[in-house]
Amino acid sequence: MSRLRVAAGVAAVLLVAAYLHDPPWAGRITSGLLDWEDDASGTIYRWTLGRASFFVPGDATAMTLPMRAVFPGPNGAPVTVRVSVDGRWLADVTLDHPDEWVRPVLPLPAKSTGRRFRRVDLHVSRTAVGDDILGVQTGQIALDRAP
Repeated sequence: MSRLRVAAGVAAVLLVAAYLHDPPWAGRITSGLLDWEDDASGTIYRWTLGRASFFVPGDATAMTLPMRAVFPGPNGAPVTVRVSVDGRWLADVTLDHPDEWVRPVLPLPAKSTGRRFRRVDLHVSRTAVGDDILGVQTGQIALDRAP
C-alpha cells in the first residue's frame, strides 16, 4: 500500500511540474508594461518601463512590433531597444525620431521548444523621463504563424 501511495505522489508531482513548465496562461503574462492607452489618433499603445517582457505563441514565425520613443535619448541621441527571445538576443531596434512609430518585422528564431509560448524581452537604452521611469510605447503586435 505504501508503494502505491509513493507512486501516486510522484506521479502527481510530475504532472504538476509538467503543467507549470508550460502553463496555458503564460500568454497573458506581462512584466514591465503599463496599462493600454490610446492617443489622439486612436492608436492603442502601452508604455514599457526600462525592461519589459511578454509572451508570444510558440508557433509564431515572425512578429511586427510597433514602437515609438516619444522622448529622445540622452543628449538627443536615438533610443535603442534590445529585443531578446527566450533569453537570446534577437535584434537592436533604433528609434531615431521620437514621435514616429517604427514597425520592424522581426523573424523569430526557428527553435522547437515544445512550449505553447515564447518569452520576448525588451530592454530600453533610456528609461528616465523627468521624474518618471518610462521606456518606449509599444503598439499591438502582429504575428506571422506557421501553417
